[in-house]
Amino acid sequence: MGAVLMQGGCPVAYLSKAFGSTHNKYSIYEKEFLAKQYLHYQEFLIKTDHKSLAYLLEQNLHSDLQRKAMARLMGLKFKIRQGYVAADALSRVNHLMVLQAVSAVQPAWLQEVLNSYTTDSRAQELLAQLAVHSPNAEGYSLDQGLIKYKGKFWLGNNSAIQTKVITAFHSTPIGGHSGINNTYYRVNKLFAWKGLKLQVESFVKQCTICQQAKHSQPHSAGLLQPLPIPSAA
Repeated sequence: MGAVLMQGGCPVAYLSKAFGSTHNKYSIYEKEFLAKQYLHYQEFLIKTDHKSLAYLLEQNLHSDLQRKAMARLMGLKFKIRQGYVAADALSRVNHLMVLQAVSAVQPAWLQEVLNSYTTDSRAQELLAQLAVHSPNAEGYSLDQGLIKYKGKFWLGNNSAIQTKVITAFHSTPIGGHSGINNTYYRVNKLFAWKGLKLQVESFVKQCTICQQAKHSQPHSAGLLQPLPIPSAA
């Protein structure tokens, strides 16, 4: 709750007090009545961001507090005007709300992919083609220096980066050592290279933690079949 005394267009006093548990249950009209300090002896202007309060004197009073507060206001000289666009307009400084800078997060592996192009003959060939026309007929395109295949990051023949990507989608807490299908689905959503599925399958099968913590899930071998009884000794 706050009250401001204006004189000659300038504020000369201000009172601020937090609402208690009882006052918080009051309606907007009743809360406005609580700001009555410094309002005696001269005419004052009430500025509010509630349009309905501009017609306060025409409202029907339903509670005892409203009638009691209005009885006190009737002895004062005041005018009500809707003047504020927002309740906290004084705290909104325009120049502080202007965007000053933009920051973006760039994964470290992006630079590694760019560096790998220098030793990849296929990547060099694609870069030369895509510099003239992107995307090409095969589905390759160039996006900020990175080669993409059908919208996915193409990693070429760099086995070190491929292993890092699979590790990130399988062995980290986010990957959770998922199975072959789940790991392949996650990697395939963002990346593409030749032999991706076979490489994911080989990586998961060789994962030590998966081998120790997960049981195999082969098809049931069925019931035991007894050996035939020999007919002669």
